Parts: sequence; C-alpha cells; structure tokens
Amino acid sequence: MLWPRDAAKLIASKSQNVSIVNEGVKKVANVIAEAVRDGKLDMEEFKQNEVLPLNKGLTKAQLADWVFLIDSLNFNFWTPHGVPKYTVEYEGQKRSGYLAMVSAVNRAIDEGKKMYDPKFYSQLTIEDIKHIFRSDTASTMPLFEDRVKVLKEVGDKLIEKYDGTFVNVLRKADGSAVKLIDIVTSEFPCFNDTATFEGQKVAIFKRVQILAADLWMLYRGEGLGAFTDIDSLTMFADYRVPQAMAYFGVLKYSDSLMEKLNKEELFQSGDREEVEIRGCSIHAAELIATETREILASWNQPSGGINSVKVDFFLWDYRLTNATQLDSIPYHRVRCIYY
Repeated sequence: MLWPRDAAKLIASKSQNVSIVNEGVKKVANVIAEAVRDGKLDMEEFKQNEVLPLNKGLTKAQLADWVFLIDSLNFNFWTPHGVPKYTVEYEGQKRSGYLAMVSAVNRAIDEGKKMYDPKFYSQLTIEDIKHIFRSDTASTMPLFEDRVKVLKEVGDKLIEKYDGTFVNVLRKADGSAVKLIDIVTSEFPCFNDTATFEGQKVAIFKRVQILAADLWMLYRGEGLGAFTDIDSLTMFADYRVPQAMAYFGVLKYSDSLMEKLNKEELFQSGDREEVEIRGCSIHAAELIATETREILASWNQPSGGINSVKVDFFLWDYRLTNATQLDSIPYHRVRCIYY
C-alpha cells in the first residue's frame, strides 16, 4: 500500500479528470508566504482551536482524549442546497457543520457529561446521543447512525486494550506521527481511509493525519506530542480544501467532472473521480509548501515551518472565513465516514 504522499504522486501523474495548475500553486504560495512574513500563520490562529475546551479544568490527558473523540467524529458535514445546516448555538455563537459538532460536545461537558471519557461515551444510548448532538435547526448531523457506531467502536477498543485512555495509544507511538497513524488505522477501522487506484492500494488517511496534527498542536510539539516526523504528514484530503484550491485555480476539473459537480451528483467513496480530487489535492499541497518555502527564502525570510499541514490549515481556514465568496465553487459530495 502506498502512503498518502506517494499515493498522491501516483494519482496526480495518472489523473484523467483533475489537473494541478502551476500558476494557481504559485498564487496560493504567495498568499501563504505573505501570511508567514506578516506573522499571521500561527497554530493559535486557526478557527478550530477556538473551541478547544481549555477553560473546563481538563487535564492534558483528558484533552488528548477529547481530541481523539472529536477526530473520530470529524466526517461528513455538508448539507444539500435548500436544507438547513446542522447548527449549534454555544457561548453566544452559532456554528454549523464540524464546529457545531465540537460545540455540542463542549456543551455536553458543561452539562456534566464526561465526553472526554471513553467509559462514558461508549455506554451512551441512541437517545442520549441524539440529545447531546441536538441542533438548533431541523437538521441533524448526516450519517447519524454511523456516528453512533463509531463512538461505540473507538470507546470499546480504548477500554479493552488501552486502559480507557487514548494517552496510552500516544505512548505506544513513541514520538512518531507515522507510528501513531499506523497504530490508529490498525486498531480503529473507522480511520482506515484507503482506496484502490489503477490496481494499486492507496492511503488517503484524512482523519488519522488530522488527529496526529491536532495532537501535535495540543502539546505544542512537546511531550507526548513531540512528533519528530510531523513533516511526514500530508494535507487532509476532504471536500472543503479542494474547493479552496479550485477557487485559487490550483485544481482544474474536466468538463465532464465539472458537470457532475455542478449537478451535485453524489459520488461513492473510492470512485475514480473522487480519488483523483483527493489525491491531486494532496500532491498540490506538497507543491504549494515547496513553492512557499522558496518564496520566503528569496525574501530572506524564515520558512515558518511551512509544511503540508500548515498549507491545509490555511486553506481550510480561508474557506471558512470566506465561505460566501467560495459558495459559487462546486465541491464533490460523498456520504462516508472517512471525511
């Protein structure tokens, strides 16, 4: 099996419906380089960290368990046009999609529910879970039953094999993000995000890589999160970052694919066009990171530790903060637990 970086290179080299445009790569790289130069690209800047529950008296170990729970449920939040978004109002802010799910978890903690404890959430009933993830609109999270199964799967495994805490998985990884990914994809099938492309098994590993990156940020690259191989991670191939890449002109789609995207056709996980979009996104992020470092070097600026993880965070955050602008850019739609 090819891991994401090599898998993406293969997919990009044989892609029939998606191409990477060098001018778009340079455009994004310049925007990111300017952000690094101006001190605007820092791990604290990313919106997903707004809801990290640092004010709830949780220990670092409990926060690591919280991160694992969140990343276990971090999939599939898109809403068809005309359907109200899954929305949660919490601490005076209305959030939708992924951030609504995170807000629901934090709201439950405020209500005395130990959502960072596998012994607690693995025993929840469907009615409990419906209440915890209740929406302020008529919508619920997509794939609700799958999320119930995931909660049970990951909670039971942690209790059975890791003394009820993800920290013991982290210890087993021994300071390696790659080893952590290997352990998690082996032990928790819901993270095993792979496909077959032209007869070759390829790994995309969206959620498990984001898990490693989130833990790296939680620990600020120290202690159990001191991953010496963090640069081994690629971007996290979902549907939103490719949308941002298409907006910047990094990705170009064939006429037939664009027609399907505009019609909001539902793809299946593993469809060739879906794998091409995700694979080309990963490879494009690699090219953007390289180009950004070269631009910064030409300006006699430090690189800011630019890697594919930071490129992904930048583009995801850009999509979030410029959602209205990007609404006209179609994105691929899949219902699956991998992203």
